[in-house]
Amino acid sequence: MNYKNIRIFVLVAISAPLFLFSCVGEKKDGGSVKEDINMPRMTLDSQDTIIVDQLATEFIEHLKNKEYEDAISMLYYLHPDSSIVPMPRNLAIRQEQIFRTFPVLDYRFESIRFRTETDCQVKFNITFARSAEGEDRTTSLYLQPIRRDGQWYLTVRDSSSPAGSVSRIEN
Repeated sequence: MNYKNIRIFVLVAISAPLFLFSCVGEKKDGGSVKEDINMPRMTLDSQDTIIVDQLATEFIEHLKNKEYEDAISMLYYLHPDSSIVPMPRNLAIRQEQIFRTFPVLDYRFESIRFRTETDCQVKFNITFARSAEGEDRTTSLYLQPIRRDGQWYLTVRDSSSPAGSVSRIEN
């Protein structure tokens, strides 16, 4: 076998598995990536966006007005058994401490993202401190709206919140 034949053999040996690997998971009808059929689908309409926006805005306005109890009363907790319950008292106390530590002096709505009924996100950029030089100190506040039986509930995103990035929404 000469040098040219060895190069062709190596090229085929390397590219054949890559080609085969790139074809895995594609549908024959258009080449789109195969979807997980076990994931639930979520249907949305403009009313969902309006409701989530109103809930989130009411919540952030309560924080801006230092109405912490009113804001916290809007929050729910997604229990590990998948039930939605009002925020437990121990979590409400911790959440109020966070809101007092990072008060909302001003805010800017950033985005709403709908993924699944338990993995949606509303993002606000908040100003929590101002220096004498006029520099604002900011951070992001994430809410996690959850829809159950047609009703929207606000929860607070944390490190244990789902972090899926594949949308399962049908319009």
